[in-house]
Amino acid sequence: MASKIRFLLPFVLISFFTCAQTKDSLSITTQTFKINDSTEYTYSRPKFIDLIRYIPDDLVGFGKFTIQKENLKWDALAIGSTLAIIPYDQKILEDSEKVGRRIGGWDRLSRYKRVLGIEIVPTSISSGVYYFGNGNTTLLLSGFFYAVGKIGKDDYRALNTSSELIEVLLSVGVATQTIKRISGRQSPIAATQDGGAWHPFTSFTAFASDTPNYDAMPSGHIATYVATLAVIATNYPEIKWIKPVGYTLGTALAFNMVSGKVHWASDYPIAILLGYVIGKNAADRRITKTTKNSDIIPHQTKYKTS
Repeated sequence: MASKIRFLLPFVLISFFTCAQTKDSLSITTQTFKINDSTEYTYSRPKFIDLIRYIPDDLVGFGKFTIQKENLKWDALAIGSTLAIIPYDQKILEDSEKVGRRIGGWDRLSRYKRVLGIEIVPTSISSGVYYFGNGNTTLLLSGFFYAVGKIGKDDYRALNTSSELIEVLLSVGVATQTIKRISGRQSPIAATQDGGAWHPFTSFTAFASDTPNYDAMPSGHIATYVATLAVIATNYPEIKWIKPVGYTLGTALAFNMVSGKVHWASDYPIAILLGYVIGKNAADRRITKTTKNSDIIPHQTKYKTS
């Protein structure tokens, strides 16, 4: 996966750089988009440097989130659910494998056909599902929003979304790789005991030479997927199908990786929290929200599904 990202990322960065250079002579403007009768989102034109300039803020922002009093409940939920699931990881894995074998086209190993030297075309249902959490998918979505933003006229919302997707891909990568080296948990495929052995604070040499032996927790695929979904859903809240479809595909991805012995179920809660916070912060940072006086009173619910 890392080699694929290294191959594709320069092309995405070059396209942004070219756009930024072309636009340098234009004055900075903003665009406003109507979300509903009472809310508008205003965006500034994104700059090339935005792809990387906010990565430190993303990481620091996640750290701040975890220690803020009002967010301790989410920390407790993520850590508590992780600890609660760990004793049942082996059972969940075995049951998921059985279900996976009964589903047609659900191979344990994900395989892809090469296009222009890149393994990108899924060869089975499970391969396609597994690709949802791949960094290449985030890159492709970034390219899609960039194209949408440039067709006809500059669409600052689409261009910012494209930029944010690259940003969270890099930020999540740094965060998950750091935590993986701290936890040092065996992936199911390499497990030497039920639930996998733990090797905290793995050395860089050991991690690089035998990655599956140390890289299970947290799931980088799930964190990347959740961050990607959070960015798109935050920028396009008026498109109501994004979240339910996104949650459904995310659930399929989570099942796919357990049944395929890529991850334990307990690798997910911390990954979900990390991906959501980084994705949400990255998107909110570039949005100026304006709420107008309206006779329409939004329906209030006691609990928020976020």
